[in-house]
Amino acid sequence: MNGLHVSGSEVYQRDIATLKKYREDYYKITLHKQIRRAGYEAIEGDGDKYKTGKKNTAENEEKLSASLSRTRAVIFELALCNDWEWFVTLTLNPEYHDRKDLKSYKKRLSTWIKNYNRIHKTDIKYLLIPENHQDGSWHIHGLMMKIPKEHLRKFTEQEKLPIKILIELKRGNKIYTWEAYEKTFGYITISEIRHLESVSKYITKYITKDIVKTRIGLNDHLYYCSQGLKRTELIYTGQLTKALDEDYSNEYVKIKMLQSFDEAIAYFVDG
Repeated sequence: MNGLHVSGSEVYQRDIATLKKYREDYYKITLHKQIRRAGYEAIEGDGDKYKTGKKNTAENEEKLSASLSRTRAVIFELALCNDWEWFVTLTLNPEYHDRKDLKSYKKRLSTWIKNYNRIHKTDIKYLLIPENHQDGSWHIHGLMMKIPKEHLRKFTEQEKLPIKILIELKRGNKIYTWEAYEKTFGYITISEIRHLESVSKYITKYITKDIVKTRIGLNDHLYYCSQGLKRTELIYTGQLTKALDEDYSNEYVKIKMLQSFDEAIAYFVDG
């Protein structure tokens, strides 16, 4: 039956909940108001392709919002499921690279990190999100792990630095540079992650409608990451046995985050 086109009423299941594990102390229940059955596609109305005007614009906006929401969810998953150590902001020096050419930068950076890992016997991994300046140039925010601390140099208050960095240093926070990157691409700041969940939520804020308007590429991700990163584990799919006191809801889902398996599974079993 896989691939069979049937009516929407047969394609979707109603009020189905999924339980996913992010890490040992983090679980997520998502109650879907409707969810597609595996292997089925709904028939689109014959007139859909002829829709124009305000209705079509509203539908496009809704699709964009849904797409951005899915991307944020994936980024949050990749952020929380992995043991990131560093929050990074990467820039491009115009003497080393065209600051407006994101595509070639992504390719060059990926190759450079692979070579760095090979030469230094490291296993550096990354999750990166580009952000566009008003002048069209790019800088990158993201998370990294397994950069040896001895490969970094700590900034000092005696250096000529942006005021934002100086304020952080005066507050007692440690900010580092990675000179190998700096000599190859441009300015970089690196700080240790103290609370992974907070950082995981924070980094999703860079996924906005503005990043889509920059036309990164119709088939490009709005983020890029190393291969082999950990993902959530789907533990269970089924009906809830008690009402979900959700942390977040919209017209499609209700979501509850929990910090123990026993708390999570209690929503699926009686007693």
